[in-house]
Amino acid sequence: MDELRLLKERHDALPDPDERAVAEARSRLLSHMRDKPRSRRRPLRVTWAISLAGAAALLAAVVIVPGVRDGSESPQARPSSSRPSSTPLRLREVATAEDLAANAAALAAAHPDPVPEPDQWAYIKTKVVHGKGTRTHEMWRRANEKQFAFIEDGKLKVLDGSEFEVTYPYLLSLPTEPAALLARVYEEIDAEHVKRQAERRRGQATVPPLTAEQRHTYAFQHIVQGMRDAVLPRALRSAMYGALADIPGVRYEARATDLAKRPGVTLYRIHEGYLRDEIFIDPDTYAYLGYRMIAVRDHENPRVYEFIKKGQMFGWGSMIASGVVDRPGERP
Repeated sequence: MDELRLLKERHDALPDPDERAVAEARSRLLSHMRDKPRSRRRPLRVTWAISLAGAAALLAAVVIVPGVRDGSESPQARPSSSRPSSTPLRLREVATAEDLAANAAALAAAHPDPVPEPDQWAYIKTKVVHGKGTRTHEMWRRANEKQFAFIEDGKLKVLDGSEFEVTYPYLLSLPTEPAALLARVYEEIDAEHVKRQAERRRGQATVPPLTAEQRHTYAFQHIVQGMRDAVLPRALRSAMYGALADIPGVRYEARATDLAKRPGVTLYRIHEGYLRDEIFIDPDTYAYLGYRMIAVRDHENPRVYEFIKKGQMFGWGSMIASGVVDRPGERP
């Protein structure tokens, strides 16, 4: 369950919440919003899974108008029958989220890449803020969700099952057309809310209907969480960018630097007027680079006895390597 939704369930679902209980929920929320290393001793529960593909040379020439450079990225999955187009592309100058999504889609259409086979593994190496420093960890995730693996105490641990609530097959089943993908996401959000309402009614409590702002916030979080822990085909990733661009309140920023100190651009949204939620994107390849959630202004909520200061970080991570491999322990 995403972070903001957890808090809202606590003080929106009950007509007259106990203030101590809500304060405890807020404390748990802020704790969960900070990244923690993944291991079997602290199993991760993810609403969506996430991705970044590594950069390499594209196969066809790209003609670019001023302001945009050529993109590059090479897939690691098994060869596909799709053939890249030899027709030169003309990418638009990027000034908005819609421009970025359109360029990413054009490159994806010209250079289609295969999806992981069920018995292949997605490899992801991530750097995250941890305490006052950073921590790097590696994970492998089997595309059929029957196993996952990670490095613990310097040794490879391979475990049966999956630590992800949303499966790889589900991710790969999402539409690659932005409007259809966004509609699917809103359907998921609404269905989950109806389910929570039914569960609350059994407990004789009520859950208010979602506001438009809540639906947009949850849709943004739902999509960006889908990029963190999976290696996704370009077509799906570009559709995710396009879906994000269609969410009210999403903005584009042309200059940014991720946690790994790589130059990039961002798509971001300000939630509740103070919390900036953003993803970093490579301006050359349109690959996903990472994420950050940070308070952009002071915020006080008397109901939960919590004061958030401008600049307070609630999560910052970069995907520094990724690819598709044939077995756990391999690196692309």
